[in-house]
Amino acid sequence: MRKFRSFYVCNVELRNILEPGKRRFTDKMPLNETNLGLIHLIFPEAPLVHLVRHPLDVVLSSFFHDLTHGGNCAYGLETAAQHYALIFDLIQHYRAELDLNYRAVRYEDLVDDTEPHLRGLIEFLGEPWEDSCLEFHKNARYARTASYAQVKEKIYTRSRFRYRNYIKHLEPILPILEPAITKLGYPI
Repeated sequence: MRKFRSFYVCNVELRNILEPGKRRFTDKMPLNETNLGLIHLIFPEAPLVHLVRHPLDVVLSSFFHDLTHGGNCAYGLETAAQHYALIFDLIQHYRAELDLNYRAVRYEDLVDDTEPHLRGLIEFLGEPWEDSCLEFHKNARYARTASYAQVKEKIYTRSRFRYRNYIKHLEPILPILEPAITKLGYPI
């Protein structure tokens, strides 16, 4: 595990991802959750933040954005839903079997009432609160992700429960996603 950790950290350093003087960075690669077990073994102390969103919104977003990760699972709503359900079950397994330093943050809560949920997240990370956390969109740093433009926007609500506009089209996948929707406490 030390070799994996060293390999990962060396690659982070080679790519100048970790700024000098900083001890943390965010790795938000799609499907990182499939590697929770390995991440925990390599970085057992690392805080794992899981942004949870209504499963129907996740599947719809994956489908609309033509995501190719996950074996091109997003080419059809049914395969995207099946993929989501499998990943959801895997996360539940990891959480039951491992002592993860894990915190789920609901997207909808963060969007609806940002400051208290963000404060809770910052506290979980063991970092001091800074008012600039609420002005993340003003950060001049370039985000090296496909969503680089989105991180420069203020928090918006247009994606919150977006699935409701397409519920008729999503009805065939409801049985696939219903267990996850129910466990996460979301309405249909």
